[in-house]
Amino acid sequence: MSAAIDIGELRARSAGGPAGGRPASATLTLGPDWSGLPAVTELAALLSRVPVSEVRLTAPVDFSTLPGHVISRAVALIRECSSIGARVTWSLALSPERLDVVRQLDHLPAPAGIAVHGRGGGAGRVREWRSSAAFGLFYFRRGPGFLSVLDRRSGPTDRTVLVDRTAIEVFSRGLAGCAWDEVTQDSAHAAAVRELVDRGLVLRVGDHCVTLPIHMRSWPIGTVLLGGTLASAGSKDAPERL
Repeated sequence: MSAAIDIGELRARSAGGPAGGRPASATLTLGPDWSGLPAVTELAALLSRVPVSEVRLTAPVDFSTLPGHVISRAVALIRECSSIGARVTWSLALSPERLDVVRQLDHLPAPAGIAVHGRGGGAGRVREWRSSAAFGLFYFRRGPGFLSVLDRRSGPTDRTVLVDRTAIEVFSRGLAGCAWDEVTQDSAHAAAVRELVDRGLVLRVGDHCVTLPIHMRSWPIGTVLLGGTLASAGSKDAPERL
């Protein structure tokens, strides 16, 4: 069993130098004190120096009780773990009125359990989490002056190319999770973020928001070879080379 470390210990280990050839044997635990969640950029930098076997969120990401800034930061961290290839264990809780959130998040790694408030109070396994059966459902790649977003969550591939500077700025700010006021400071930014929300590229959570597509930095060749749900490298669903 791997040893559990917290974000403070991970920072200390990182300050001591890169892990080098040491095996990634520790489990990074985050929570239940949500105020200590690291920024996604910091987490990615730390894990590049000191890899871990798993990132574990010890408390449910509860859309019914947690403030918007915590939910947006937690979703951003889960998305970033998927982007950099770090295994992440988490759980989800929500009210019956927010069940639509599942279809907005199920391109991310599947939670270990989901609790629906008011339905017995228990947590059950997620049975229809689409990323459990398919890889590369919702991701983006960066190009020179544009972003290409591919969405396969609901059937046929939907590709969106963002070239407007304001839209790209809003999309990029949302990667870490940010306050709604930060991306609606003028009419151009407000229009851009509302369009991104309508397209499902950004999720608004109360007074905060978070960008949803995973940054596909590289396409795991093992997934292409072994995943029966994936298209071949030459198909229209294969990632563009950016």
